[in-house]
Amino acid sequence: MYNRNKSKSLNKAKGDAGEKIAVEFLIKIGYKIIKTNFRSGHKEIDIIAESGNGVLNFIEVKSRFENRFGRPIEAVDNAKKDKIIKISQFFMNKFNISNKSVSYGLISIEFIERGGVILIYFENACD
Repeated sequence: MYNRNKSKSLNKAKGDAGEKIAVEFLIKIGYKIIKTNFRSGHKEIDIIAESGNGVLNFIEVKSRFENRFGRPIEAVDNAKKDKIIKISQFFMNKFNISNKSVSYGLISIEFIERGGVILIYFENACD
């Protein structure tokens, strides 16, 4: 019997694991994490980080353990990109940020055999 709540909690755990890996990666390449899981209503952005050159990055993280649902990058369509842009505008207005350059990124994480991970960072993913 299919248990929807169990499936949702497993997907949440997988997503959380991917976001943790993404944060560690960004810190390793010199980004300063500003906020994770920032929400406004039904919109959410996974990571807000400032790169070494002062650019404010709004980053969506997509994780997959199997490819039967497609690759992680395929989960970000134009509607999702629009939501990312809107939540970034809300964040900047809320915190009165107007003097920063902005970039929208996507981190694709694929968990593979033996605990391996393929991580790809797409900068400027909403352009």
